[in-house]
Amino acid sequence: MQTATNLRTVIQSRQITPSACKLSDSEIYSRKRKFVKAAMSVIPEFTIDESNRQLVADLFNYFNGIEGRYDLHRGLWFYGDIGTGKSSLMRVFAEYLRLGFNGFKIHICDGVSNDYSRSGNLDEYTYNQYGYIGEPVWMCFDELGREAIPANHFGTKLNVMQHILHIRYSLWQSQRLKTFVTTNCDPLQIETLYGDFIRDRIREMFNVILIEGKSRRR
Repeated sequence: MQTATNLRTVIQSRQITPSACKLSDSEIYSRKRKFVKAAMSVIPEFTIDESNRQLVADLFNYFNGIEGRYDLHRGLWFYGDIGTGKSSLMRVFAEYLRLGFNGFKIHICDGVSNDYSRSGNLDEYTYNQYGYIGEPVWMCFDELGREAIPANHFGTKLNVMQHILHIRYSLWQSQRLKTFVTTNCDPLQIETLYGDFIRDRIREMFNVILIEGKSRRR
């Protein structure tokens, strides 16, 4: 594993390549330094090793609008075993973008489901008409598949994340609004929980990325 010092070395080297883009070399270097700052502030023990080096490089390009492995017009769908770093990667890149005043919130799906049970209102996670900017925003839904299904608001039962993903798919079609998801569920489990409509649109709406490797949890 890389130490914090080695992490800086990796980021500052050509391990994360600028690819073909309009950013200058100095701007790329500056953004790499910001990424290191974000990673160290969110997860001091964050490491880059052989199992995630290429993934981090590709995600760095993606979040900087640099064409590469991932389609810049689609969101991200992380799936894989527990402890492989899916949520950690989202937290790091959310903080990295926040340093440029363009971050996104991460919502744990179980909390979203509980929110519906309390209030019956999902506007914050969909159209965001009553939010600060009054329009839909980028958002990450963490641990999809671990929430209560259905949620119950005074007798009105709803598969909350199915409903949200359906609406956000429509927003992606009309506005290219990005959504990010982390889940331990495989495609068959997703179909079982949310139906074939959601399953069929995942590859259309998302860059689907299998996160592999040994557990990073200690």
